[in-house]
Amino acid sequence: MAIRVVIADDHPLLRQGLVKILSMEPDMEVVAEAQDGEEVLQHVADQRPDIVLMDINMPKGGGLDATREISRRWPEVGVIVLTIYDEEQYLYELISAGARGYLLKDSEPARVVEAIRQVHQGGSFVPPDLMNKVLGQFRRLHSAETVGVPRRARTGSPALTEREREILQLIVDGRSNAEIAAALFISEKTVKNHVTNLLRKLGLEDRTQAAVYALRHGLVAFPDSSVRQSS
Repeated sequence: MAIRVVIADDHPLLRQGLVKILSMEPDMEVVAEAQDGEEVLQHVADQRPDIVLMDINMPKGGGLDATREISRRWPEVGVIVLTIYDEEQYLYELISAGARGYLLKDSEPARVVEAIRQVHQGGSFVPPDLMNKVLGQFRRLHSAETVGVPRRARTGSPALTEREREILQLIVDGRSNAEIAAALFISEKTVKNHVTNLLRKLGLEDRTQAAVYALRHGLVAFPDSSVRQSS
């Protein structure tokens, strides 16, 4: 079954370019295009895509608010941000809002396709140079009252099993469920069960929130710059 994609950007030429790129991939299908924040939410409600390629600066809500709303209402939909901004605060806010991927608009077409496949498989996609900026922002934030983690998860860190901690570390490292399964020599179904359990224990809704929470509360180690984040 094809990976169903919605493209959200207020520049028609960019949307057309992405449509052309994805039309060359036999396992991908663009099911809708949006030019503002309200329209992308309507398309997600109607189409229930697998992936949304999201611009940040759009009228009627913008990409940040739309990303946060999609993560809240349709957590199964993977949002990949395409933007010209690489400032730390943008990166941190978008990942905290629920984005599972972050790419600059000058990225090679092959990298966009790679990001879509990886996020669709349950992983995350942030190039190493951008991930280093995100980690730098995490290190500077000492308060637990920042965006992206529900209040109920801030009251303490429930005990996780050793296996759940291993999986949480691999989530932070940007690994997909299939990659986690291969690394730990377990089935992908078992990985999904562990992820569901640890999200329930932590009172979280998705993998991105789990990564934010784990780093903030010291449950896992920061990935060093050699960790592969974009493949």
